[in-house]
Amino acid sequence: MISPREAVEQAIFIAVGAASLTRDRAQAIVDDLVGRGQMTDEEGRLTVDGLMARVRASGEAQGIVGRIEGGLHGLLREIGIAQRDDIADVDQRIAELEHRIRLLEEASGAVPAPPGGHDSPAG
Repeated sequence: MISPREAVEQAIFIAVGAASLTRDRAQAIVDDLVGRGQMTDEEGRLTVDGLMARVRASGEAQGIVGRIEGGLHGLLREIGIAQRDDIADVDQRIAELEHRIRLLEEASGAVPAPPGGHDSPAG
């Protein structure tokens, strides 16, 4: 089973890889054109920079980040790491159950135990 640390490391590598993949592919194509003499080094640099600016402006990068985040959340769930929403849901359920218990104790006339206390006396 994958450890939480390994899962986070893999997610970071995926995020970095996805971000650099577009630039690397564009750079490879431009390098080929420069090598054939169809483009100067400066034109190639401007082309790659312009492409990356358009990708960022169009929101494609945000889509990639969103997919990576979704994959990371799925991976964390798969290896059993609770997320903030999961913990908030459990906290809410506990509060509701404590409230129900208090209502039942009040209705039955039982004396409620102090919050966080134990049923047996300390010795």
